[in-house]
Amino acid sequence: MSQGGEIAADAVRDMLVGLADALQDAQGTLTEAARTSDAGHGYEIPYLDFAFEVEFSEESEANQPTRLRLLPKARRHLDDAGRETRITSSISGRLATVPAHGGRPETLLDLGLSDMEGRARRQRLDIQVSSMAGERLGGVPVSLQVDVEMTERLLGYRPSAEQRLSILPSQRLTTSEDGSAHLVVELASLRRKQVVVQVESRGAIGRVLLPGDLS
Repeated sequence: MSQGGEIAADAVRDMLVGLADALQDAQGTLTEAARTSDAGHGYEIPYLDFAFEVEFSEESEANQPTRLRLLPKARRHLDDAGRETRITSSISGRLATVPAHGGRPETLLDLGLSDMEGRARRQRLDIQVSSMAGERLGGVPVSLQVDVEMTERLLGYRPSAEQRLSILPSQRLTTSEDGSAHLVVELASLRRKQVVVQVESRGAIGRVLLPGDLS
């Protein structure tokens, strides 16, 4: 992209981001007003249509480098020693609200740990994925990882790379038709230390605390 094109793209991006921020602030004001008013209900801004005109200008003056700018359309005058090239553009569009999660009900995670009989150094992690509408979500990917930052924050130590790799034999599962998934976790490498494991599916995040090797 040329220098002029980069300047134009950056300026348009800044204007649209500023407009979106202003819309968000306005919605926040309406929401806050609903909490404090006696009416008991609030209002939402479903969309905002916008249109503005801008000019891309290339200006040069004697003994000065050429300047490239994108400004709101306005009349400007240069003296005889200067030269200006201007391109006027109209930009219009609509900022619209979009339901979270594509309009789908929010995803819920239910996590549980259970002992495995005769296998003290292993536990079974049970994962249930469902929606707030009560639907059990089958065929949904589930990712797992050791949450190093949360482990350090809660327990005061950082699991080593070896521990992180050995605890979880798999870091990606897929739920069965009833929305469940299971994983046997290895505790031997923890050497009696606890660790936090993060589970994520369709934007929902849950954490479970592994108890460490209890043998």
